[in-house]
Amino acid sequence: MMLSMKPVLVLMAPGFEEIELTAPIDILRRLEIPVVTAGVKGRCVEGAHGMTMMAEMLMVDANAEDYSGIILPGGPASWLLRDTPGVLSLVRAMQKDGKLVAAICAAPIALEAAGVLAGRRVTCYPGVEGDLKSAAEVVAEPAVIDGQLVTGRGPGAALEFGFALGTALGKGEQVAALRVAMCV
Repeated sequence: MMLSMKPVLVLMAPGFEEIELTAPIDILRRLEIPVVTAGVKGRCVEGAHGMTMMAEMLMVDANAEDYSGIILPGGPASWLLRDTPGVLSLVRAMQKDGKLVAAICAAPIALEAAGVLAGRRVTCYPGVEGDLKSAAEVVAEPAVIDGQLVTGRGPGAALEFGFALGTALGKGEQVAALRVAMCV
């Protein structure tokens, strides 16, 4: 990808799984992919395990055309993401424009609600598979890339999810080098 790549939008909803937010952002920034965090309900957001983090902006101020993709960290926040019309609207707009659409853990339920999983190969947190009725195939893999759709299994797969995001964004060669540098 070009250096002028638009940033990737990462949504932060109350109850997000901390490692699913921080590990992918860290990897993308190491790959020199710009990232912007946006709070779904406010800028100060508490994660599932008590870590409070500050989003750079509010989701309501985000326009899909300003970003190269969207990432939804999972955890208990997944159901809030699924039930927030603005989240679904952003996901649909990104998908329609052929941009990166990504979710990890239980957050693929929001992608299902947005109608972007039909016929796709995906992964998700164990027990959520039944909620992804339109997906062609749900697999138990750490991360899955299906075109511009990237999904991750859960907290333990956060690094693999981050590497998959980098690959989907055109940084495959740099991802290989980063794995070595990060001892993965």
